[in-house]
Amino acid sequence: MIIGIDIGGSTTQGVLSNKGRVSGFVSIQANDEVASAAGCLGKILNMTRVDLSKISTVAATGGGSKKRINGKLLGIPIKKVDEIKAIGLGGMYLTGKRKCFVVSIGTGTAMVSVKEGGKEIKHIGGTGIGGGTLSGLYQLLLNKRDINSLEVMAKKGNLGRVDLKLRDIVGKGIGKLPASATAANFAKLSDNTTSNDIAKGILNMVAEIIGTMSVFAAKNYGLEKDIVFVGKVTKNKILMRKIQEVVKTFRGSSMVPLKAEFATAIGAAKSLD
Repeated sequence: MIIGIDIGGSTTQGVLSNKGRVSGFVSIQANDEVASAAGCLGKILNMTRVDLSKISTVAATGGGSKKRINGKLLGIPIKKVDEIKAIGLGGMYLTGKRKCFVVSIGTGTAMVSVKEGGKEIKHIGGTGIGGGTLSGLYQLLLNKRDINSLEVMAKKGNLGRVDLKLRDIVGKGIGKLPASATAANFAKLSDNTTSNDIAKGILNMVAEIIGTMSVFAAKNYGLEKDIVFVGKVTKNKILMRKIQEVVKTFRGSSMVPLKAEFATAIGAAKSLD
């Protein structure tokens, strides 16, 4: 049995892989890499009721794995796994696709091309725009720290009081873009703009950037019909709905698989199966 752990900046995800079957999905928050990894391992074992002696390896990936995670964890040998490989394998496993363009949305956003059933996995770039951007702008513009409340506020917001649309400038759509497409983010602010409107504007802007970059990048690899979004930020329904709308606008197809937030941890475990 193998434990896959993805140690991020603020959250650690973990899974148990046993002969191809993945279970024990766990997510915990901790500032210390070793503490979060150990806590994640312990919680998985408790959830699945598997004895520690049955675990052969801990497959560790993510930014936090590069720091203080070495040697063994609770006596179990640690094998470090390249994060790009883990993202690619995780996206492939969750979708059953032999080729796909995996977009991992965490603090920032990474884009990975997967072909030939995982034999060819390439990091093709990404953007610094991601969950960290949402959190930072939310704090900067609205002086709020609880990122979970951003989606609640956005549901009550009106983009018509935040963004300029094409219809506002030219009265109609342009090319593939409908009249409702954004012409300029945050260019329509006024004294009537509310905090809820701004919250929705933040989500919309981040979604449009990630969606546009994803579909354009995927087209370069012939994978615009096989875009897969993973990462912890995929749990934000408003954000993901908009991202997928953008992909569709540019003739792409995308999906958010079940357990998408655990893709990298799954990929780490699968790399050793």
